[in-house]
Amino acid sequence: MVAMHVGKRGLGACGAAIWAVLQLSGPLVRAEPWAPGQEPPPEPSIIKPSEAKALETLRLEAQGPEGRKRYLRAAHDLLHRYWGTKAKPELLFAGDQAAGCGVKTVVHPMAFYCPPSNQIAMALELRKSVRSAKGLSEQDLLLLDLAVLAHEWGHHVNREKGRGPYGGGMGLTVKQEELAADWRTGVVLGWLLNTEALTVERFTQTANLMFEMGDYERISQQHHGYPKDRFQALTKGLSSQISPGQTLGDWRVDTTETFSRVLPPEPDDAVVGARRYEVQRFEIERGQQIATNLLGGLLGAASCIWGSQDQCLGMALQQGKGRAEGRYTQRQLTLWCQSGSFDVSADDFAPQPIKRDGKGQAAVLAARDCPAQE
Repeated sequence: MVAMHVGKRGLGACGAAIWAVLQLSGPLVRAEPWAPGQEPPPEPSIIKPSEAKALETLRLEAQGPEGRKRYLRAAHDLLHRYWGTKAKPELLFAGDQAAGCGVKTVVHPMAFYCPPSNQIAMALELRKSVRSAKGLSEQDLLLLDLAVLAHEWGHHVNREKGRGPYGGGMGLTVKQEELAADWRTGVVLGWLLNTEALTVERFTQTANLMFEMGDYERISQQHHGYPKDRFQALTKGLSSQISPGQTLGDWRVDTTETFSRVLPPEPDDAVVGARRYEVQRFEIERGQQIATNLLGGLLGAASCIWGSQDQCLGMALQQGKGRAEGRYTQRQLTLWCQSGSFDVSADDFAPQPIKRDGKGQAAVLAARDCPAQE
């Protein structure tokens, strides 16, 4: 309710429209959309793990544009029941007619949530949008579609229930809203991991594609956060559903940023006290900046909550975005229990003391797997 004292200045064309609607809707509606809600992630009792697995089966069987629509409609229904929102947005695809936020016809690359019309658009051709999409199957890309849909649903839930840990009172910013949607995306993906409807490999691949699509230009009016910001928001949601020490298939959650699974020993490992693991670690690479990111505003730039009509129309295509790389890397980690050192393959460092692992993963593995010293 405190947030409702904010004036309409700076909300943009669609934001001003929301403001006008709220002022006319009575006290119950006014109190709801921008309340800095701190509600915990849902524990859906009406949704069974079998339903999440049925969605995964639908993904694996999907073929072509119609298969994609069937899959996303099923995911849309599941997200509505998962979050338990009162309203269910209308789901639009390319070629559909929109009713708000300055959009008349939905076209690529529109992925947005429009509050005045209560519509979510999913008009993405991911092979045109993401460099890493080349070589991936239709089924692989559907998981990225799902993550984008979960993100746009995050905007809807933010409006109806509040922005969770990113409430922030009167601080209505694009970055805050986007990170709140990323947090809700992490909650959903973590739930899918827990139900075994999503594997660790599929999760990290999908997260990497999602990060690649993001906007990391701090000076941009539509800035959505650096990779680390968005990763922390995603993993904050993820960690509400999974926790360190938990097993997911043959993987174990080591920290909020790392996963591991044991590799077979090599002949001399017993002599030197070596243990080997395949690991997934989130890492930031700032050495390469991309001068122009054509899809810098894809996730939420057209959400219309904050932007102008032009931004609602997908003008992110005309905005250059500088971007630092952040992604999960799949590597081999070798742990030497006797010397208390470790090494990660294909990085820039020689073997180091276990305590030097900034991710904390080597220390977790040593505490778990190294024999206690007499």
